[in-house]
Amino acid sequence: MQPHTPRRFYLITYPRTGSNLLVRMLGLANQPHMRAGDDRGGYIFLPVVKLITDLGLRKKEVTDWTEEEIMQVRCSYQECFAEFQEYLDKASADGCSVFIKEHVHFLIDPTTLSLFTFGNSAGDTTRPSWMVQYLPESYEGKASGTRSPLNETVLSDEFLRSWQPTFLIRHPALAFPSLYRALLELEGTGNPHEDEQLGQHCMTLRWTRNLYGWYMREGNCVDDRTAWPIVLDADDIMTDPGLVSDYCQLLGMDPSRVSCSWMPASKEQRSHMNMFTKRYLSTLLSSGGIVTDKIAGRVNIEMEAEKWCEEFGERVGRRLERLVREAMPDYEFLKARRWKAGRHVQRDALMPALI
Repeated sequence: MQPHTPRRFYLITYPRTGSNLLVRMLGLANQPHMRAGDDRGGYIFLPVVKLITDLGLRKKEVTDWTEEEIMQVRCSYQECFAEFQEYLDKASADGCSVFIKEHVHFLIDPTTLSLFTFGNSAGDTTRPSWMVQYLPESYEGKASGTRSPLNETVLSDEFLRSWQPTFLIRHPALAFPSLYRALLELEGTGNPHEDEQLGQHCMTLRWTRNLYGWYMREGNCVDDRTAWPIVLDADDIMTDPGLVSDYCQLLGMDPSRVSCSWMPASKEQRSHMNMFTKRYLSTLLSSGGIVTDKIAGRVNIEMEAEKWCEEFGERVGRRLERLVREAMPDYEFLKARRWKAGRHVQRDALMPALI
């Protein structure tokens, strides 16, 4: 038997794409030589997101953050990254690969998110630098990272290059309303004018497409058969379990450990979960397998928008419709490049569309 060569796999998602389902199907906890983070399967920078929310900074432009608030957020990023690096070093020392998932907006520089949300009205939003520091010299021999202009994340180019990324997508007409529904329940204030803006910074595929484009320009190809990054669509995962088995094998894992059914979570198990975990994993926790009514299929956005207006009110419904329609070009672009078992991705043929 050949020795295992440790590799790093990053599953980059946005909310309500079915990432928890994919992780469950892959059976990561039972895969030899594979580490998959804590019980969340990743979300390395979730503490930063929680801090920003608790401080009320999501409603403020970065230029309006105080020096104390900036310091708190920067320290949180750095602490999360340091803990992450320790985890990676331990996995490497043990000869194990890692499979980590992260919502893409968790990685995006706060200044970039602020510009997207509020526009350029605040003037100079070029400071501060949010890139995490103190990279070990193992990243291309550099003790501190560099970040190219097209890299919108808080991570250095050198660190990003050390991963083989998969981008998980789902039709915005299913993902965005589902996210708004959860946010309204968990973070809603009861003020319609405040609540209608919930999720503004992450109801977009801009971050996904841009980071995908960055990796494509890097030419991050891991072998002769498959070019990375890879794109997976939630519909394919739910309708073709064989695709998940092939993807599992592509990652060097045991496809016989892929599962399409499981025991629903017990009342006892749920009692130890916080309200966010129970809400965002509600379908997975209550099901015993793939729930087919979550499949997008052919979506009529106009008809769906009428349902959103009825459920959330006219203003929110129309806002969701606008965000979905704005996201569709990026979704269709990525969907056209989604991975299929046995498919060889012709990188050179795709490059013109990225320029």
